[in-house]
Amino acid sequence: MSAITWHELITTDMEGATGFYTELLGLELETAETGDFEYPMLKKGDRTHAGFVKQLMEGVPSHWYPYVAVEDVDGAVDAARAKGAALYTGPTEVPEASLRFACLGDPQRASFGVMSWGQEPPTGVFAWDELHAPEPDAAARFYGGAFGWADEPFVEEYRMFNAGGDPFAGLMQERGGSRVAYWLTYFAVDDTDAIVAKAMELGAGVILPPESMENVGRYAVLTDPTGAAFGIHQTASS
Repeated sequence: MSAITWHELITTDMEGATGFYTELLGLELETAETGDFEYPMLKKGDRTHAGFVKQLMEGVPSHWYPYVAVEDVDGAVDAARAKGAALYTGPTEVPEASLRFACLGDPQRASFGVMSWGQEPPTGVFAWDELHAPEPDAAARFYGGAFGWADEPFVEEYRMFNAGGDPFAGLMQERGGSRVAYWLTYFAVDDTDAIVAKAMELGAGVILPPESMENVGRYAVLTDPTGAAFGIHQTASS
C-alpha cells in the first residue's frame, strides 16, 4: 500500500530557503546534478530526506508537498487523473538515482507527487503530513480511490490516513479561507519552543504558536522567509 516517501519545497528563493532550513534544523545540504539541473537536498547522516525546486511559474507561492510511494508511477498517474487530478510534470525517469516520478494536483489543487525508487522512506527529519482541504470528504474519497488510503477519525473534525498500517498523515477542514487545498509538512524536533524562537530569528513568521495536546506532543505552525508554511512537532515523550 502507498505511503509518503519524500518531500519537496518549491520555492521562490532557492538560496534563502536552503540556508533557512539547514540552519534551523542543523542539517546538511547535498546537491545532485543532472546535466544543467541542480537539485539541493536536506541530508541527515547518510540519507537525504527532501529536495528543493526553484519556482518558475508566476503566481504560484512557495510550498511544501509530499511524494507518495508507488510501484508503478505511470499507473498511479493514470489512476489519479481518472479521479480528477491534474498532471503538472512527468512522469520523469532519473537513471542516476534509479527513480521515476511525477507531480500532480489533486481535485482541490493540493500539490503532491508520486515516486518509485526502490528504497525505504528516510526517517528522522519529518514527523507528519496534514492535508487541509475545503472539502475533506471529497479529499478522503480521492486519496482512497487513487491510492487505497483509508481514513479514520482521531479527534473532532480531524481524521488520519493509513494504508493498511499505522497512520502517517492527517486530514482536516481548511479554516483559513483558502479555496484550494494544501499539504502541511511537519518536521520532527526535540524542543518546539526553542525551534520557534530560532526560526523567528531567521526570519520566519508564526501562524500557530506552540501548543500541546495530550498524547500527541507540542507543535507549532510557521512560515519560512519565502512564505511557505510548515509545522514542527515534538513528541509527547520528549
